[in-house]
Amino acid sequence: MKITPIFGAVLPICAVLAACGGTQKPVVEPAAAPADSVAAKKTALPDLKNPTDRYSYALGMDLGRAIANVNVPLNLDVLMGAIQDQVDSTRPVRMADSVAESALQDLLLQMQKKKESDEKAAAQKALDEQTKFLAENAKDTTVKVTPKGVQYKMIKAGAGISPKAGDKVQVHYVGALLDGTEFDNSVKRGEPLEFPVNAVIEGWQDLLMVLKEGDKVKAWIPSALAYGEEGVPPLIPANAMLVFEVELLKVYAEVPAIDSAAVAPAPATVEPAAAPATNATAPAAEPAKADAKPAEKKPEAKPAEKKSDAKPAEAAKPAEAAKPAAKK
Repeated sequence: MKITPIFGAVLPICAVLAACGGTQKPVVEPAAAPADSVAAKKTALPDLKNPTDRYSYALGMDLGRAIANVNVPLNLDVLMGAIQDQVDSTRPVRMADSVAESALQDLLLQMQKKKESDEKAAAQKALDEQTKFLAENAKDTTVKVTPKGVQYKMIKAGAGISPKAGDKVQVHYVGALLDGTEFDNSVKRGEPLEFPVNAVIEGWQDLLMVLKEGDKVKAWIPSALAYGEEGVPPLIPANAMLVFEVELLKVYAEVPAIDSAAVAPAPATVEPAAAPATNATAPAAEPAKADAKPAEKKPEAKPAEKKSDAKPAEAAKPAEAAKPAAKK
């Protein structure tokens, strides 16, 4: 069984006192005070302006915090008497160190058992309370229920799309326990939260996928769809039902991924049909160009025109005829 130390505040002080004070006990005047003086001391307030009273009281506060964490019965008269026995050199200490250590180990075991018992009782109480609440809340005709059992009530209706499990969303929310204890609030932080739908607790996923972009709801998430018997100590106890106000601000749907998958097959089916058409056209065009080139070369090679060097007018006519052909 794991034992959790409870004297965390006391032990560092004790270590300092042991290191700085050595083995000698402080001198305490042993003179017994009259009954009237004892009564007066009980009602007298410490003078916190006096340095000795100030640190004495501070040390008592620190010891008191540690003692207050003890969840099993204590006899404070015996405890105070042991402190006096330990600090007063004229008083005998009634327990050996080894016996005291064994007694403290027994105390820790008893505290651990009591803690586990208290937590189990609190968890069962929380489960009973949420079962009763959800049964009564379901009678409200304005309350809807998700497929897995999250109850929710519309505050403001939106008209956008509903997210899917793989989508990302942007939300504002306020989270609280059934008793109203608030544990998280994105509105107070002034910053909405963005996350994938499938990255949060099951109750949130179930709720988000029935909402539309722009919806604002109040939702009651059962502990079985939240953090269950473990809880998230110390903020969320075991079997705690969570109460949320959720506003779905934006849905980032997985449109790019869906579109690319849908469009990918289309080029694959079109390209084979288009490729033969292109290939058939290209060879037809190439011979045409090849046929045209010899036709262009024929006017250039005119032996008859070159022989008639004395007729410049006739040489000019082929040049004028070539201009419209270029425009075409």
